[in-house]
Amino acid sequence: MLLEMRSLMRCTLTIIFLVASSQIFAQQTSHKPNWTDTTFILVKLVDTSADKKIVLVDIGQKAIIYLKEKLIKQSVIETSNDLNKDELSNLIHLLVSNALRSDTIIIDQYLIDFDHMISKQLQKGNAKVFYKKAKSFVPTISHRLEKYGMYAHRFFYLPDRRPFFSTLEYSGIIQNNKYHSDPNELVKLGEKLASIREE
Repeated sequence: MLLEMRSLMRCTLTIIFLVASSQIFAQQTSHKPNWTDTTFILVKLVDTSADKKIVLVDIGQKAIIYLKEKLIKQSVIETSNDLNKDELSNLIHLLVSNALRSDTIIIDQYLIDFDHMISKQLQKGNAKVFYKKAKSFVPTISHRLEKYGMYAHRFFYLPDRRPFFSTLEYSGIIQNNKYHSDPNELVKLGEKLASIREE
């Protein structure tokens, strides 16, 4: 009986120790902001050509992104809320009206939140990317978060590490009690964003 009590006590103490350790570890890791992870992430792209309806996004002189129309529609529904409902309804209208005329829906205008939907699909590999210079589709892309002053953008790269797409993920980053961005950092960001559309 005494042996069983000791065994039960050891088991209980072990469980308490494991739970406490996991909570301490979770607290330590939760303090690290997401924008500090700047690791390059490699993504294998999925062929979208089997889909009946494709959304085509032409990115300047460098690349064309092909997305599955049904995944973009699904993403619109998932991200819709009271604040952006009207703007996203414009995107739905554009998708539906163009889908009636053609199997390829060309997006050549700025639409609110659309860049985040593209980013989401690229990160999952649910896209094809045509590299204009090479005149071929690339099998993989990479992406990473990059901080410039108070802003962190996710940049997407072709296999030769040339950026072809970006979206703002964080703004208003305060570091070392600095509430403003160094103008040099903003110039660098502007140059990097401009390089996306240039060959």
